[in-house]
Parts: sequence; C-alpha cells; structure tokens
Amino acid sequence: MVRTNGLARTSVRFRPASFAGSFIALLFAATLVTMCGIFLESGLRAHVPPGRYTDTPIVVAGQNSVHKTFGSGEDKEEVSVALPERSRIDAGLASRIAAVPGVATVLPDLTFPAQTFTAVLDAHPWSAARLAGTAQGGTTPRVGEAVLTTDAAARAGNGIAPGGTLRVTTPSGETTLKVAAVVPGRGAHVYVADAEATKLAGNPGKVTAFGVLLADGTSTGKVAGDLRKVLADADVRVRTGDGRGEVDHPGLGDTKVMLTGLGGSFGGVVAMVSIFVVAGATSLSVAQRRRDFALLRAVGATPWQIRRMIATEAGCVALVAGLIGLLPGTLLARVWFDEMIDRGMVENGVTLSIGPIPMLAAIGAGILSAVLAGLLAARASARTKPTEALGEAGIERARVGWFRLVLGIVAVAGAGVVSGLAMKVSGDQAIAAASGVIMLFMLGIGLLGPLVAHLFVRLTGVVLRLFGAPGRLAFDNARTNSRRLASAITPITLTVAFATTLMFMFAAQDHYGEKQSKAALTADRVVTGPGFPARAAGDVARIPGVDAVTSILTTSVVMSTSDALEKYPTQAVGGTDSDLAKVLDLGIRKGGIEALRPGAAQPPGGAVAMDRLTADAVKARVGKPIEMRLGDGTRIKPMLVATYDRGLGTAVVTLPRATVEHHVDAAMDGRLLVRFADGADPAAVDAALTKVTGQHPAVTVSDRAGYAAERDQARETNKWVNQVMLIILAGFATIAAVNTMIVSTVARRRELGLMRMIGSTHAQVRGVMRGEAVLVGVIGLVLGLTIAMITLVPFGKGAFGESTPYIPIPLLLEISAAALLLAPLSVAPVTRRLLRIEPIDAVGAKE
Repeated sequence: MVRTNGLARTSVRFRPASFAGSFIALLFAATLVTMCGIFLESGLRAHVPPGRYTDTPIVVAGQNSVHKTFGSGEDKEEVSVALPERSRIDAGLASRIAAVPGVATVLPDLTFPAQTFTAVLDAHPWSAARLAGTAQGGTTPRVGEAVLTTDAAARAGNGIAPGGTLRVTTPSGETTLKVAAVVPGRGAHVYVADAEATKLAGNPGKVTAFGVLLADGTSTGKVAGDLRKVLADADVRVRTGDGRGEVDHPGLGDTKVMLTGLGGSFGGVVAMVSIFVVAGATSLSVAQRRRDFALLRAVGATPWQIRRMIATEAGCVALVAGLIGLLPGTLLARVWFDEMIDRGMVENGVTLSIGPIPMLAAIGAGILSAVLAGLLAARASARTKPTEALGEAGIERARVGWFRLVLGIVAVAGAGVVSGLAMKVSGDQAIAAASGVIMLFMLGIGLLGPLVAHLFVRLTGVVLRLFGAPGRLAFDNARTNSRRLASAITPITLTVAFATTLMFMFAAQDHYGEKQSKAALTADRVVTGPGFPARAAGDVARIPGVDAVTSILTTSVVMSTSDALEKYPTQAVGGTDSDLAKVLDLGIRKGGIEALRPGAAQPPGGAVAMDRLTADAVKARVGKPIEMRLGDGTRIKPMLVATYDRGLGTAVVTLPRATVEHHVDAAMDGRLLVRFADGADPAAVDAALTKVTGQHPAVTVSDRAGYAAERDQARETNKWVNQVMLIILAGFATIAAVNTMIVSTVARRRELGLMRMIGSTHAQVRGVMRGEAVLVGVIGLVLGLTIAMITLVPFGKGAFGESTPYIPIPLLLEISAAALLLAPLSVAPVTRRLLRIEPIDAVGAKE
C-alpha cells in the first residue's frame, strides 16, 4: 500500500528542483493576491478622522453620493457613485435643527478656497472656529479682517503676522484682508467675519454643514436619531463618529471606489493570470516526473493515490510559497499606496489597512489553485494502465481531455460573441466589453494550449526546416513536446496580449485627444491658472485688441447608462463672446450650441451639448431632455441641443457656466480662451494680458501651437494606475515564462547529452534549442497580438468611434522584439551550462 502523503512530503523534501517552477509561480501569485487583498480591505474600511469636527459631536451636511436602482425583482441592484463636488445645504435648516431637544448650539459652517500666491487655503466663517477647537483668544475678525491658523500663516508666505495684509482670490473675486491674529488650530485655515464669508463663497443662502453642540448629559445617539427623523425630507445626512470626517474630506468616496476597484478588478485579473501560470508550471512539473508515476502505477499504485500524491505535493509547495509571499505582497502594497498618496490620488487621512483576511485569502487561493492544477495535470498519469505505464512515460500527447477541450472551445467562441456584441454598443459599455474579450481569449488559450502549440508548430515547421539539421530537429522536438511548449507559450501570450492592449489604449487616447484638441482650439491665446473668478473674463475682454473671451469652468456631472451611474468630465462655458466657435470648435455633428453662449435664451430646464459617443451611451437624443446630476448632486433635466465629435480633446459634456456656478466647490475658471480682434497687435495684447492676469497666482499664457488640452484628472489617474498594473502583470508573466523555459531546459539534459553522444556539435545543440525558443516567441507573439487586435476593435469603436485600432509602430516593434528575444535569452545561458556536462554524465543523470 503506497502511503501517498508521506511519499509526497518526501518528494518535495528531497527533490526540490522538481518543484522550483511551481514554487516561483505560486510565490509571485501569493505576493500579488496579498497586495490586491490589502487594497480591497483598505477600500472597504477607508475612513478619515473627524479633523476639524473632533470637538463637534454631530455634523449635519449634504449627501456625498447619489444612488439609483437598476432592474426589478430578484435582479434589482442599487448602484451608487460619489459626488464629484461637495454638496451644500439650505442655511434655513438651522432653526429646525435647533428645535430638536438636546441641541445646545447650532453653528453653520462654510468652506471655500482662498488662493494666495503660494498656497490654496480653506476659508471659513469665524463662528465655525469653535467647531474645530481653534483657540479664539478673544479676537473676532471684523469685515475686511482675517484670522489665520499657524499652519495657514506658514503656507501663505513669509511676513504674515498680525497687522499685516493677505491678498486672496476667492470665488467672488480678489480681496485684501488685514491679518487680525494668528492662532493655534488644526490644519491650514483662514477665518473671516461671518457676513463676509457668505459673500466671498459665492453661494448665498447655502452652507457646507451645521455643527451641532449638545447640552450637558445629552446622548449623542438619541439626538442624532431625532435629527434624522426631523430632517428626513431635507436630503441631508446626520453624521457622528468617523462619519464627521467625510464632510471635510469629500474625496473619501472616490478613494474608496478607487481602492476597492483596484483590489477587486485587478485582483480578479491577477487571480486569472495566476491560475494560468500556476497550472502551466504544475503541469510541467508533473510531466517531467511521468516516469516516477509510471513506476508507481507498475508497482500497484491506484489512480486515486497518484492524484492524491500530486495534490498533496502541490498543496505543500503552495503553503510554503504563500507564507513567504505575504511579506513582499504587503511591502508592494505599501509602496504603491505611498506613491498614490504622493500623486494626490488618496484622500488625506486615509491609511492602508493590513489585516489577516487578505493574507489568509492569498494562501487559500494559492493552495486551491495549485491543488486543482495538480489534479488536472495528474489525470493522464493516473488513468494510464499499469501494463502501459512505462511505455507511456516517454511519450507526450498533444490532445487534451474532452472536458478541457469543450470548455476551451466555449471560451474562444464566447470571446468572439462578446467582441461582436461590443461592436454594437458605444462608450463605457464597449470599453467594458473589451476587457471581457481579452479574459475569455486568455481562458481559451490556457485550456487549449497544447493543441494550439501543436497546430502552430506544424504551420511554422516549413520555416524551421529551412535552417538545416538543427531546424528540422527543433521542429521534430517541438511537435513531439507541444505540452512543454504550451507551458512557455501561455505566459508569453499573456504578456503580449495585456501589454499590447493597455499600451495601445493609452497611445490611442493620447493620439486622438491631441488630434481633437488641436482641431477644437481656435483661440489665439489660452490663459491657464489655479482659478479665476467670474469677473476675470470681463477684465481680459476690456483689453484693447481682444475680441472675445470664453471662460472654462471644469467639473463633472453624473448620468446613468443602461446599468450604471457614471461621472462625465464637463466644461461650463461663460465669458463675453456671443459665438463659442470663435475660440472653441467642438465639431458639431447635430444641432447647434447657440443656447450655451452667455446671456442666450435657453429652453425649459436649460441646455446641454454632449460628445456623440457619450450621448449614445446615456441614450440622449437631440431635442429631448436628459436627466443628470450636477457635481453637488442637484438634479437637472436640460435639453440636449447638440452633439459633437471632439469630446476627448475638450470635455464630453458642455453646459453654460450659469447652470453650474452655484453647484461646485469653487466657481473659479481654470482657463480663459482669448480671441484677438482683426488687426490687433499680438505683442501689445500679450503685454496687457500678462499685466491683467499677473495679479493671479501661477498664471501661464500660451498660444495655439503651445497649448495642450487640460487632461481629465480621472483619465490621467486611470492611465497611471493601469500602467502600474501593466508593469506588475507583465513582470509576473515574464518571470513565469522565463521560469518555465529554464525549468524545461534543465529537464532536458539527458536529451542534450544523447545528442552530443551521437555526434552533434555544441553549435548544433545550441541551434536546436535556439530554434525551439524562437518558435515559442513567435507563437506567443502571434497569439498575443491577435487577441489584442480583436480586443482593441470594440474599444476603438466605443471610445473614439473608430473600428480600426490605432497602432503605434514604435510600440509594436518594441513589444515584438521583447517577445521574440525573451525565450532565446532565457534558454541560452542554461544551454551553455548543460553543455559543460560530459555527455555520459548527462545521459546517466537522475531526472
């Protein structure tokens, strides 16, 4: 009776080289799954401390997300999305809050930006200083005065002290404030008189939040519950505990979505790639020891004992690899998280949550995938009859099991169907479908690897035979050992497919964005800065030689597609010009944008124009109203007056400035587009522009040729995150490919020794190995590029309206060179090392 568990442990202990490939694959898989799990847990647990509201037990503020229910019955699903702007609430609610039993004081809070030449500070009314525990010291600022915290004074510049002056730019314009005092306090804040705060914020009758102070002995939970009942109809949220921090950190919702999405979606891709890589490495390990299993079958081992032994081996290796992979996974998560903090992608105060759940999940996932891969790889060895065992041991079969064959065909067919369906949709739906296409293809390649390798080897055999005896021998070897080749081809295909798809997506976005931006801009000058108040456009328009000025205020709106809520980058146009086309040609496809110009009559509900692909995604039609949410959650239903082609180079939604100016954190324009009058002196106008705009901090003036369209921050963030994902995935797959090639080459020392014993020279042996390696690279490259091209077709149609993928030739050549050189460079040093062994020793060596 064969004791399979003991034999498995002994095999792992005394023959570790046989499991090196599986161990390395499982180690990297555990590292990446741990990292993704930490991100997922961090997103789910993300919170920020109360900050300014530490001494305020209850805070009443607006909603920070919008919700919508899709489907019905059992398919009903509620989807939410974080609001892109801080929502404000009616100042008149103060009386209703004060009437609730247990409420001692209601303090209205208002937050708005105050720009200096060195920093952007948060400004508030002086009464809100009590909410933050700021030391008041008996000083109350009057109109025209300000009180700064010590941190704000340090950021505002040298020489800021009581009695000095501070010039700031607010949504209502520029103003000079006398510094009444500098006091200790949390954060960089500037406080002004209550009446002046309302004026400078530019949102009369609105506040950011109410801080609620309680009477002595009053229960926070009871008062909060009573407030929720009283304010049930007011579309506000009553926050206590860590929920108070969300009011001062409106970006927390986006941080949660980013971290959970990164951990979930990237984790899913990593898990699938890991399955392919681990399965290939495990299959190779089992195939290399087929003589051992054949001998066990010949001496009486049952198929179940063979399967159990292989599964136990895989589980032991996976456990050790998983435990070792926890530390590098945690360190990798920390490094990536710190980089996101440096890029401003993570809300201040959010920390990385490192708990046992992601680690247990990584170990468990590794063991499960390794055991399943081992059981699948063991099927052939376990089913072999004892009398045929030793004869079968030396033969590799290209065919796969019927279940694997059917599942692989279904996956490839499904990829084709999804690709066809993606061609009939647009926008984000087509982009999402593209990711489904690539994953289905990868599943199919992973399942049908031996058959695909065998087919490609036969197709390329004609070429190999042209290289003489080494080429013919390489072809015969590759055809006979297609399973071994498949283990190396799969990770190369993964690398090429992912790298090509993601890099070509980024290149296409940059290409079409730059192309559309250049075509859209018709202004003579573009003035950019951190923020211009509304009257800045009028100041520029009064410069002699200026014909028209259009201001661009950047925000986002929320609209629903067929099954999701999405945020869309939006430009709100204002200024003085009566014809937007003087400075910005959107490429109108249908309708007209006259209703968007300043002062123009608008249809009931307002007017909006959209990029045509976005309009298709949200099912909007010209002449019909479309429901959307402004940045602060306000629901509007403007009429779609036009669709255009150049949304990627400008913004996919265009609204009048008047529609959004009271629904953003700060109604400050990021760009001023300036058109010169006929016959104007450009040098004189430029000098005047510099003088007028010089009172604003960090202002730049560029001409049409030097202007680069301001990129949507969300798109840039997504691009950087995907590039990091690409590097990690490509690195993982590359390591797996190199590992597989090295392990499979080392296992062939008997074969290489035999070749030398029958007269083959070192050069001929190296030629055979090089030929096989090149064949692996060619097959992986062709398969990867084919999958990428099929995936990029629906992406191009959905994102740019182009069915032909954009192919940057330099990138294509770089990817091709890397794929073709990977296998030969991996095999060459191992081959040289094996050729140093005497042929007789190599032939007699143990496996």
